[in-house]
Amino acid sequence: MSVHLIGGGWAEDESAWTGRFVEEARERAGGTPTIVVVLWAETVAEGEGWHDEYRADLAKHGCELRFVQLAADRVLAADDLLGGDAIFVGGGLTPGYHAAVMPAAQAIRELVADGTPYAGFSAGAMIAGDVALLGGWRIGGVEVTQQPSSEGLDEVTLEEGLGLVDVVVDVHAAQYGNLGRAVAIVDAELAERTVAIDERTSLVAGAQALVAAGEGNVYVCTKDGPHVQVAVLGGR
Repeated sequence: MSVHLIGGGWAEDESAWTGRFVEEARERAGGTPTIVVVLWAETVAEGEGWHDEYRADLAKHGCELRFVQLAADRVLAADDLLGGDAIFVGGGLTPGYHAAVMPAAQAIRELVADGTPYAGFSAGAMIAGDVALLGGWRIGGVEVTQQPSSEGLDEVTLEEGLGLVDVVVDVHAAQYGNLGRAVAIVDAELAERTVAIDERTSLVAGAQALVAAGEGNVYVCTKDGPHVQVAVLGGR
């Protein structure tokens, strides 16, 4: 089973990225899978307003959904994940997701190691790595992406993540101009490797090499002497 890192964005036909995740969940379940959908918002009521958006995307692939709505005063517990055939962590304010999901990090790691598929959409992808990217738009005071990508943070901020992949993940790469941040993180030696994922695109990390799926690209940034090398994985 795999870890599916989705760069955000919505479209009419999302089978190339969301569908792959649901098919793995179906294989895991041996029938119609139950997917635990973890969402975060400042308040439970605010977050519940997003349930229909995720239901419209996921349920059309033939699965049962169980929503776990997190908020500023509600964090994820291991028991919230019981009985699920797959875990889907949605998008929104990344620092909020990080604070609310990390209390169950060990449980998520154990489930994924045991074969439970994981999908992270935008924020859910950014917190999936050994090191999570919480946001920020400057490094050492120098702008590396646009301010709307800051998530309320000034300096680029990295913290311990869920530990599902050994790479720092950025999202909305082409759409928000976040490829520059992914390159700058490696250039500043804050991380050895980053990936920046376009919207409507996923990076699938499984038993095989990293694979891109969907409409856009995944940009893999690594240090090459004094330079940063960027390799492009095209979706399909």
